[in-house]
Amino acid sequence: MNGYRMVIADDEKMIRDGLAQMRWTERQIEVVGVAKNGLEAQEYIDSVEFDVLLTDIKMPGMGGVELAKNLQKANPVSKTILLSGYGEFSFAQQALGCGVFDYILKPSTPEQILESVGRACEAIEKERQARKYVWNLEQKVDGYQEVLGVREVVEKAEQSEKSTNIHDILSYIYANYAENLTLSALAEQFYFSPVYMSSYIKRHTGHTFLEILTSVRMFHTARLLRETSMKNREIGMRVGILDERYLGQVFKKAYGITPYEYRKKASDPSGTADGTETLESYMRKIGVGE
Repeated sequence: MNGYRMVIADDEKMIRDGLAQMRWTERQIEVVGVAKNGLEAQEYIDSVEFDVLLTDIKMPGMGGVELAKNLQKANPVSKTILLSGYGEFSFAQQALGCGVFDYILKPSTPEQILESVGRACEAIEKERQARKYVWNLEQKVDGYQEVLGVREVVEKAEQSEKSTNIHDILSYIYANYAENLTLSALAEQFYFSPVYMSSYIKRHTGHTFLEILTSVRMFHTARLLRETSMKNREIGMRVGILDERYLGQVFKKAYGITPYEYRKKASDPSGTADGTETLESYMRKIGVGE
């Protein structure tokens, strides 16, 4: 069998670290990413090619079932394995019809986890071989059309890069931050692949797509805290972050204080909450879009 690439996602550090340190190399499995929440796992889906997602069923930002659906769209051969508690047992069972390969109840032994991931890799290998067989047949019948198709894709990519600059991409993010904006959706908008879009943004700004999107969302979160009496949940829905707890965590990481503390400072004439800068000046301040 060929090697396999896996991403692990769990919001509990002890579980996350334990999973990452298991004997994966003995089974020709490379852990290419470890995510502490659903949004980090989604960024791996958008920017890294991998075969297996081993994820907790409930995490801040995005749950395991939604991640499974998104991974299936990005890579139909991939497999998702859910880790779930007894209270989520029926939910995990239903998820088997949503692109989920298997579920493992917590607490579980390393052998159970290794066995489940091993079966997922075997299923992936069978599908790889079947696709390879079909592809070889198609080459014999339709080789000429294949050459034309590749040439068209290459030419389209070259034209896209010539006509696109980083300011167009940043402007699109600034205008659509409140939507369910993913790296894949952004890449499709500009006719790039997700992997290329990720490297293009990093190369031109020094930041990742998720860092930029989060910064824009936090700027508008601060604006809404200053200018409105909306509750955190309403603000989260307005800026594209549906998990209220996660919104609070990200905001505190960005501003050093909670949304409540920020609003209190903003309403105090002697407070220090800055309400004068524009989005553009704010992004320049953190080194984006210069």
